[in-house]
Amino acid sequence: ARLGTVAATVPGATELYVEAVTGMPQIVVRPRRAALAQYGLSIADVNRTLSAAFAGAVAGQVFEGEKRFDLVVRLDQKSRRELADVQNLPIATPGGGPQIPLSHVAEVQIEEGPSQIQRENAQRRIIVGFNVRGRDVQSVVDELRGKIEAQVRFPPGYFVHFGGSFENLQAAKNRLGVAVPVALLLIFLMLYFAFGSVRQGLLIYTAIPLSAVGGVLALALRGMPFSISAGIGFIALFGVAVLNGIVLLTEFNRLYREGTHDLRRVVLQGTKIRLRPVLMTAAVASLGFLPMAFSAGAGAEVQRPLATVVIGGLVSATLLTLFLLPILYVLFGQKTAAKTPLAVAALLLAGLFFGQKTAAQTPISVQAAVDSALKNHPALRPFALEIEQNRVLQRTARDLPKTDFDLETGQFNTAYWDNRLSASQSFFSGKTYRARADHLAAKTTVSAADLAVQQRELRREVRLACADLTALREKIAVQLRADSLFAAAAARAAARLRAGETNALEKAAADWQRAQIARHLALLRADFAAERARFQRLIGTAEPYLPEAAPADFSEKPALEAHPMLQAEAARVALAERDVALSKAALAPEFRAGFSLLSIRGPQTLGGKERTYNAVPQFFTLQAGVSLPVFKKAQQARVQAANIGWQAAQAQLEATKFELETRRQMLLAEREKHRAALAEFEKTALPAAERLLQTAENQLKSGEINYLEWSVFARRYLDALAERVEMNHQFQQFWVLSIEF
Repeated sequence: ARLGTVAATVPGATELYVEAVTGMPQIVVRPRRAALAQYGLSIADVNRTLSAAFAGAVAGQVFEGEKRFDLVVRLDQKSRRELADVQNLPIATPGGGPQIPLSHVAEVQIEEGPSQIQRENAQRRIIVGFNVRGRDVQSVVDELRGKIEAQVRFPPGYFVHFGGSFENLQAAKNRLGVAVPVALLLIFLMLYFAFGSVRQGLLIYTAIPLSAVGGVLALALRGMPFSISAGIGFIALFGVAVLNGIVLLTEFNRLYREGTHDLRRVVLQGTKIRLRPVLMTAAVASLGFLPMAFSAGAGAEVQRPLATVVIGGLVSATLLTLFLLPILYVLFGQKTAAKTPLAVAALLLAGLFFGQKTAAQTPISVQAAVDSALKNHPALRPFALEIEQNRVLQRTARDLPKTDFDLETGQFNTAYWDNRLSASQSFFSGKTYRARADHLAAKTTVSAADLAVQQRELRREVRLACADLTALREKIAVQLRADSLFAAAAARAAARLRAGETNALEKAAADWQRAQIARHLALLRADFAAERARFQRLIGTAEPYLPEAAPADFSEKPALEAHPMLQAEAARVALAERDVALSKAALAPEFRAGFSLLSIRGPQTLGGKERTYNAVPQFFTLQAGVSLPVFKKAQQARVQAANIGWQAAQAQLEATKFELETRRQMLLAEREKHRAALAEFEKTALPAAERLLQTAENQLKSGEINYLEWSVFARRYLDALAERVEMNHQFQQFWVLSIEF
């Protein structure tokens, strides 16, 4: 009760609860030792009598067969209801004297006793509980502990233990004391492995205290205490804040490696480039946590602190990262002068290697490449073998059934043993032979049409490969043109630097541009080598050929009727028609012809004359027969099914024709669109770009513009050249697709 009174005075402690330990009425018997001595009784005698009267005592045993039971005696129910029943309980005195009431030797009265006794760890426990509202648990417990030490004195053996949410808080703080340092250490290790530099890892590490400042301020502004959910929010915040630093620092390093050694320019340009990703990263996380920050439903007390920490920390971390991290990078980010990357030199060597190898190629016309592919490509051989197989099978059209030979011996004429030798042959009708020949010829036509389809696919692939190689070669030429322009600019910049007319920035920019061009050139040459290898596999030759750049020939008009796919579908329609005829031919009659030689031994009467024959065959017979389809319902069903197959083939032919016509119109329209765009570009934009470059060259030589202004115009000219190459490539592709659709 005293602890409950003290706890009620602590602000923030509400809904106080003190565990009730008394209030259960009970009968208490206190013996009076002087009275017991007068009657010669002991406490044990009184306890034994009470126990026997109210709890029962064993007076003997009762046997029922082999079972044995204790016989227990006690007062009846109506004598154990009132306090007076206990007070008037007769107690026997020693020596057989008169019995006396219990009230003469003991005090018997009703008192309040403990209602329950709670134990924990083998010790008694009393609970004083309350909820905390408007304050944090830690401050409430600290204040309560101080008041208890000042106002309450406990007997020896008594102590106070704080449990519940406070105990969970202490356990969680202990776990966070391990988890947070481990998380911070892992973040630093991953930063070190990502950048390979302790200095740059520490630069990004500055985002952690910057984000923590915002999280603490956000909690303070909302009047929220630190809690476990807030601690989890700080761990999540540190990860997102470090991510923003990684995005920014990676861009700084990229610009520095690409030749921009002015750190002020690096941070200005890098921050400008990465401003949107950094803001998007922070905004996405903040907006995602916003509903949690203002939630009021179940679990809001856990969600609000976590979301508040993340949102506030991201705001401060983003602002300070965008301003403080660039300053720190300028001061501590790079401490050594930049060197020419080894990768750039390797790319230049690779470019030279591929350039020499490309120059050694043997030119080949597009038509010659197509002819070589049609002759050597292995994908066509299975179709050619299938055609040859069907042509051989055409020889089986007039195949006859097997000839039947029979030998009969026995007593079938007289008692003599005679012999008969016979042979027979079956024949189909002429209609059947014609149907079989036409069917096999149609199968050969289908195989030839499939070969034509595959050849058209191969021609299209070879033509597209020629267009791709031509485009890559033109792109390489554009990069070589760019390299020559910037090489001349670098030479002029070096001369001006030696003359003291400019600083080292102009030459460094020109060298950086050449390094960029070298990388692009090496990549293009690698792509060219891979495409050239594919082209060689297509045309099926070991000699390294290169296609000649041939202009589009508009005299080639794609004829829809001659398309191999239509011809293949038409051949399948004819084959289905032959299937119908072959099924109908099975209903035609079959013929059979034969002969036999017969021997009849013994006397035979012929024309009134008797003649004796020996064992040599003496008689010759001819046989003829016909087989008719009497039960023809099943074969008629086959004919009907063949008719349905023929209709399906016709429907497929019409669908293919519609699809090809649609595709041809689309490809022709696209080809015309790209042709017109290319012609207009070559007529207006490309000459304008050349005049722009020439003007810039003249003004640079006269000193009217500086190198940086000239480089802008040079890049525009080079972009125009690259755009013309790409437009021509697209036009060539649609030209190929329109004639090989």
